[in-house]
Amino acid sequence: MVSKHMFNRIRELAEKGMSIRAIERELKINRKTISKYLLSNAPPSYKTRAAPTRADPCDLHKDRIESLIAAIPGILACDIFVVLKEEGYAGSLRTLERRVATIKGQRPKERFFEQSYTPGEQAQFDFKESLQISFVDGKRLTHLHFGTLPYSGYFAIKAFGHRTYEAFAEGLHSFFESAGGMTEKIRFDNLAPCVKKVLKGNERIYTDKFQKAIDYYGFKPLPCRPGKGSDKGDVEREIRTQARRIEQKIERTGRVFQDYEDMNNWLKEFRDEYSTPKIRELHAEEKLHLTPLPPRDIDVLCQIETATATKHGTVKHRRSIYSVPDQLIDVNCRVVIDAYQVHISRVGHGHKAIAVHPRKENGEHSILLQHVLPSLVRKPGAMVRWAHRELLFPSKVFRQYFNWLGKLYPGAVEREYLKSINLIQYASLEDIGLAMEVICKNKSTNPFDDLKVLLMLSVVDQKPALAQKPIQIKLSVYDSLIPDNQEFSA
Repeated sequence: MVSKHMFNRIRELAEKGMSIRAIERELKINRKTISKYLLSNAPPSYKTRAAPTRADPCDLHKDRIESLIAAIPGILACDIFVVLKEEGYAGSLRTLERRVATIKGQRPKERFFEQSYTPGEQAQFDFKESLQISFVDGKRLTHLHFGTLPYSGYFAIKAFGHRTYEAFAEGLHSFFESAGGMTEKIRFDNLAPCVKKVLKGNERIYTDKFQKAIDYYGFKPLPCRPGKGSDKGDVEREIRTQARRIEQKIERTGRVFQDYEDMNNWLKEFRDEYSTPKIRELHAEEKLHLTPLPPRDIDVLCQIETATATKHGTVKHRRSIYSVPDQLIDVNCRVVIDAYQVHISRVGHGHKAIAVHPRKENGEHSILLQHVLPSLVRKPGAMVRWAHRELLFPSKVFRQYFNWLGKLYPGAVEREYLKSINLIQYASLEDIGLAMEVICKNKSTNPFDDLKVLLMLSVVDQKPALAQKPIQIKLSVYDSLIPDNQEFSA
C-alpha cells in the first residue's frame, strides 16, 4: 500500500503520458502496485490498530533501560541498544529509541532559580558563539565576544576573526568602555589563553598575560566550574538568543560587511535596537557604582615580540610570516600583535609602524605586494619560481594581462608585468585591474604606457580640487596716484 500523496503522484504522472515502467523508475514503486492504483478511483485508506499485535520487546528490559538512563542522563539510545543486544534484546533500534524518548520525557523538568545581583558587582563574559558571516572577500568564521552586566541587563557584542587572548582582552576592555566603567568581579569560562591549569574549586593558575591584566585592571576573576553552565547562566542564555537574532537579521537583510570595523559598528546599532527602556534605566543607575577604567595599555592588551627580518624580507610570528619593506631587511623589528592586526616597526626608532598586516591564523601568511615589488622589479627572473608567485595574480584579469604581455614581449614578460603591477605604489589594485581589463579588451600594443595613462585619468577624476589662497593686494602702492582732498574738491 502507498500513501495518499503517492497515490496522487502516480495518477499525476500517468496523466502526463508516462508509462507504468517509467513511473516505476521515477517513484521506485512496483509496477503491479502502480497498476492497482491506476484502476482505483479512491486513495488508499488505513485503519488504526485497536491494540498491539505483538509484545513490546522493551518491556523485558524496562528496568535495565531506566537504570542506564538514571546512571548516565546523556546516554544515547544507540549506546543502550549495544548494551541490551548483549543481554538478549530482540527488538529494533527504532523501537528502543521510542521507549527511551518516552522515559526521558517522564523525568521531572529542571528548575532554574532567578539570581540577584547588586549594581556594579559583576560582569559576565562568553566567547564561544561563532557564525559564518559574509564579507566582501567571502565567508569568514566570526567569533562573538559577549559581555553583560547581569544587574541591569546591559550587553555588548564584538566580532573577532580569532579566539585568542588578545581578542578576549580587547573584548573585555571595549565592553567596559561602552558600559562606562568596571565591575568588581568578572565571570568567564576557563579559556585556554587565560587559564593555564584548573585546580580545585575556584583556584586557577592563570597565563602570564592574563595575570598581568588582573593586576592592571584590579578586578577579581570568577572562573566557571568546568561543565557548569549555571555559573554564568545569564550570559549563556543571552548570547545564544542574541547570536540567533544576529544570524537571522543578517540573513534577512542580506548584509555583507567590508571588514570587522564595519561589522562592529553594525553590532553597536544592533545592541541599541534591543536595549529596552528598562535596561537603559537600570544601566544608568548601575554606572554610578562602576569604577574608572584604566587607559589602554598595549603591554596588557597585545603580544609584543622582537624579531630580525630575514633576507627574504619577512618577520615570523609562531608559524606565520609577515612581509616588511626592503629597508627593514636584516634589521631588529618590534612586532605588536593585537586582536586584528600585526604592527611592525624598527627597534629603537619609536613605535610608529612601518608595516601593518591583518592578523592571520597560525600557519597562514601575509605578503603585501608593495613590500616585495620594488625588489622583484630589479630581479624579474626571481618571479618565475617565487614561492608566493600566485599573489601577483589576484584575479583572472591580471593573468589575462600577463598572457597578453607574453605575446608582445616573449623574452621579457616578467619584467614588463612587474613594471605594470608595481604601479600599486601609486594606485589601488582594483584600479590597476580595471585598467588592465581595458587594455586586454582593446589589444593595446603599448600596454605599460596605456596603463599609466588610464590610471592617471582615474587619479585625476578622483583628485579633489586644490585649495587656492586669496590674492593679497597691497593698495598702499597706489596712494601716490590719489589726489589730496583739496585738489579733489577743487
